[in-house]
Amino acid sequence: MLIETLAAVALLSGAGQEAAPNGGGQERVAPRGDYRDTCSGEYVNRGRLYADCRDRRGNIRGTSIELNRCSDYEIRNDNGLLACGPFRGTYEDRPGGGRPDDDGGWGGGRNSITVYRDSNFRGASTRFTGAMPNLRNSGFNDVISSMEFRGEWVACTDAYFRGQCQTFRDDVANLQRWGMNDRISSLRPAGRGGGRW
Repeated sequence: MLIETLAAVALLSGAGQEAAPNGGGQERVAPRGDYRDTCSGEYVNRGRLYADCRDRRGNIRGTSIELNRCSDYEIRNDNGLLACGPFRGTYEDRPGGGRPDDDGGWGGGRNSITVYRDSNFRGASTRFTGAMPNLRNSGFNDVISSMEFRGEWVACTDAYFRGQCQTFRDDVANLQRWGMNDRISSLRPAGRGGGRW
């Protein structure tokens, strides 16, 4: 009887927790808050929550906030800026680039790319907003088959923007046409310096 009671308590205490897969069998609790009512495209990368949020004038602003500051607070949209408790995030769409460490100023903060393992925008996917000089540790090195863009992007077959490089302006449903299917090892927003670093 005691064992059944303990099992029921353990089951109930785990109920209602919203979790999202984070690769490698690990899970993370989805960020709490009403920001989802007026924000879209939210994702977590390196401990930051990124989203496109509507301000009071109806404009969409790219914004992010460090999640470790928000552990005791609900995340909200404060006039197009992610905020929690006394902490305010940063805008990603300011002139000259996205977050300070993203891409050294290439392409601005409104660029993003979503890559997919399979053609026709299927399979596992992830989104990048800045330069990825080496996809080795991202789980997407030499496995990308289709891509969706916001802005112009350069994709290269070798790390650090070497090898065969191609600039893309439109979504690509199948990279086979460019001879780059399952061969991309670096990505960056187009601009400054063409296709190579």
